[in-house]
Amino acid sequence: MYRTGGREVLKGSKGKAMKGEQEKFLHDLLPAVLRLRDRSGLPASVVLAQAILESGWGRSRLARRNRNLFGIKAHRRTAAVVYTTTEYRGGKRRREKARFAHYDSYDACLADYARLLARPRYAPAREVAHDPFAFARALKRCGYATDPRYAQKLALLIRRYDLTQYDAARGRADVPSQPDIT
Repeated sequence: MYRTGGREVLKGSKGKAMKGEQEKFLHDLLPAVLRLRDRSGLPASVVLAQAILESGWGRSRLARRNRNLFGIKAHRRTAAVVYTTTEYRGGKRRREKARFAHYDSYDACLADYARLLARPRYAPAREVAHDPFAFARALKRCGYATDPRYAQKLALLIRRYDLTQYDAARGRADVPSQPDIT
């Protein structure tokens, strides 16, 4: 972080400042992600990178209208919305319709994300949660995403925006004073 005009600006490891809307998205989401990190042990850097990638910095309709930051699919008995999405089947990119979960808040979305990753299917990823890059690769191997370059895309975002700085639990000093995301 650095100061400009009396306000703090987030920057990535390359020294470039994030755009204002990107900075706001990260700043608004960070407190909830840090709480999730502290409760679950999931690497904040990967959670943030996934939210950035899957929601387009919170700009996607799924994120804006339904507070679904991760493209989490709906279960049979949950509120759902239908959107066209890109999936990879047999190595080929395809557009298809899918049912996605609707949430009342980003906190609810993060809680569901944590429940999803607590499933036995993701145990290999949880075992390497101390290493965000290994965690991203393991998520892909466990079938979290169909995009063959998913782990590489997450790693790029983690490096570009120095997201690993949020992985270590350091107490309240790193949590921006921001209300819960709703």
